[in-house]
Amino acid sequence: MKTALTKLISALMFLCRRTIPRRLVALALVVASVFFLRGAGAAESTNLEPIRFAFSFHMFTDVNENDAKASVKAWALALAQERQVPMSTEPIILSGAAELKQALRAATIDGAAVTTEEFLSLEPELQGTNLFMSVVGGRFTEEYLLLVRADSGITDLRGLRGCKIILFENARASLAPLWLEVILSEKNLGAPADHFGQMHTAQKLVKVVLPVFFHQQDACIVTRRGFDTMCELNPQVRAQLRVVATSPELVPAVGFIRRGYVSPLRDTLMAALHGLETSANGTQVLTLFQTDRMQESSAILLNSARDLMATRQHLKLVAADVASPSRPDPDDHHESGIVKP
Repeated sequence: MKTALTKLISALMFLCRRTIPRRLVALALVVASVFFLRGAGAAESTNLEPIRFAFSFHMFTDVNENDAKASVKAWALALAQERQVPMSTEPIILSGAAELKQALRAATIDGAAVTTEEFLSLEPELQGTNLFMSVVGGRFTEEYLLLVRADSGITDLRGLRGCKIILFENARASLAPLWLEVILSEKNLGAPADHFGQMHTAQKLVKVVLPVFFHQQDACIVTRRGFDTMCELNPQVRAQLRVVATSPELVPAVGFIRRGYVSPLRDTLMAALHGLETSANGTQVLTLFQTDRMQESSAILLNSARDLMATRQHLKLVAADVASPSRPDPDDHHESGIVKP
C-alpha cells in the first residue's frame, strides 16, 4: 500500500511541475492519502455509497472552475482505480453559499470544505458536524494586518481615504474583506469601494507587500504569518512598514460532514484526517499543502468570525435606519402642522 501511494505522489508531483496548478495537486494528495493511509478496511466494501465531498470555488484562488473540475476528476478516478475506494469521481465544486445550501438540503453531498463565512451563512440545521480545520504553526487561526509605509504619514483608516490598497487573495485570507468592511463601517467611513481610490488583489505575498514597500500602493492587507515570512526574507520590510490595524484571530476555512450522513466510511474518513501527520507520506502531503496537520475542532473556534459577521449585519441595519426618511410623528404638532385642540 505504501508503494502504491508513493507512486501516486510521484505522478502527481510530476504533474505539478507541468501545467497542473500546485494548489490542486496538493489538495489531491491530501484526499488520496486520507484513503490510502486509513481506508483499506472500509474501502474494500464495494456496495457502499460513494463519498461525495465538495469544495467551495473560493478555496481555489489561482485556477478557474473548469481547470479545478478537470484536475479533481482525474485524481478521483486514479484513486478509485488504485484502491477501489467508493468515492465519487465526479468533481463537486460549489460556486458559493447559495449552491452549498441547496446541495445540503437535497443531500447531494456528504461533506464540504468551504470558507468560514460560507459555513456560518448556513442555517443551523445545515451547519454540519465533525468540523475539521487545518493547523499551521500550532494555530487554527489567522490574523490580518493593514499595512502602510512608516514614512507615509498615514496613522489611521481616515488617512487612507482616496488611497490605493491591495489585498492578499488567498483562502487563508478569505475573511479579510469582511474585516475591512466592518472596521471602516465602525468609523463611519463608508464601504471599502467608496473609501479607497483603488482596490486590487494579488495571489502572491510578494505582489501584495512589496508594492507598498516600493511606494506603488498606499496600503495592503496580509496575514500576519505572511508578513512575518516576508520580514524574514527581507528585514527592511518590517522596518519600512507600519501596522495601522489588526484583526482578531479568525479561522478562515472549515471542513465538515453533513448532518444526517450515515456511513461505515464516516469514522474511517475522520480517523484518516486526524492521523495524516503520523506517517512519512502523510507528512509529505501536508507539507505540500502548507499545513502541519488536520484536526477535528470545536465550533467555538468560529465565534470570532461569527461575531464579525453579526457586527456587519448590525452596522448595515443601523446604516439603513439612518438612511431611511423619518416618518412624521402625528403627536408632534410642530412637525406635522396639526394643532391639538
